[in-house]
Amino acid sequence: MLLPFKSLLVFEAVTRNKSFTKAAEELNVTQSAISHQIRNLEEYFNTKLLDRSGVGIALTEEGEILYKDLSASMALLRRGVSSLKASLALTPVGISVRSHFALKWLSSRLRAADFSYDFRFFHSNEPADFSNADIHVSIEWLHLAEVPANARMIVAGNLTPACHPSLLEGIDDPTDPQLLQRFALLHETDVTSWQEWLQLAGVDGLVPLRNEYYSDTNVRQQAAIEKQGFALVCPELIRDDIAEGKLVCPFEQSLDSYSYYLIVPEDRLNIAKVRDFVHWLSNTM
Repeated sequence: MLLPFKSLLVFEAVTRNKSFTKAAEELNVTQSAISHQIRNLEEYFNTKLLDRSGVGIALTEEGEILYKDLSASMALLRRGVSSLKASLALTPVGISVRSHFALKWLSSRLRAADFSYDFRFFHSNEPADFSNADIHVSIEWLHLAEVPANARMIVAGNLTPACHPSLLEGIDDPTDPQLLQRFALLHETDVTSWQEWLQLAGVDGLVPLRNEYYSDTNVRQQAAIEKQGFALVCPELIRDDIAEGKLVCPFEQSLDSYSYYLIVPEDRLNIAKVRDFVHWLSNTM
């Protein structure tokens, strides 16, 4: 008997979206058509796959067994389709990258390069979700302890505090880390990086004027430019701001536990323009 591929497609969409309505919208069919295909699939296996007794959609034990492998297979199929489209120039090269790195380093270099294909950017501080077939490469900010074997360093982190030059006016020794107690420390979502840097500088017990937290690195750096306090920065990424007198890095201590890395799954390298982009980026580092 032939496999009910259409019903399997519908079942995967319903389960992944956790919704008959969203699955219908994704597949451009009616909800009644979705329900019909689910019934067909349950009749094919002669077992219930979805538990409709509660609120929302839940898988039965048999449904869990089917969805586990079906989900992986459908993700692989979507990647295959995406790879073919990309190789035929039907889709852009998808880059998952932090917005700060894109703004301060990548964008200007891409504009200066002469590419014959398009790009699509996915801005996120989280690791790339390569189950998304539209993402081909990722540039990630990683601690040394979490760098995967296939990663290539693009820019060394070398984090060090930066502030607007005016904050140092009238300070006898602007290279003394103890001066930070007079100002606000501008953090990301937690204090980890600042704690590591303060320990490195020998002032791990320092209590700043206050702490501020920013989930967006660009906003945090802008706060430093606007004299709100000190932010940890990667000097390589703020060369223009330093040259224009917007920021200064007064301390010699530099935390080198984080860096930007390029990550490319092996299957993405089957696409010629992805290989071309990776080659270009490797020569740009």
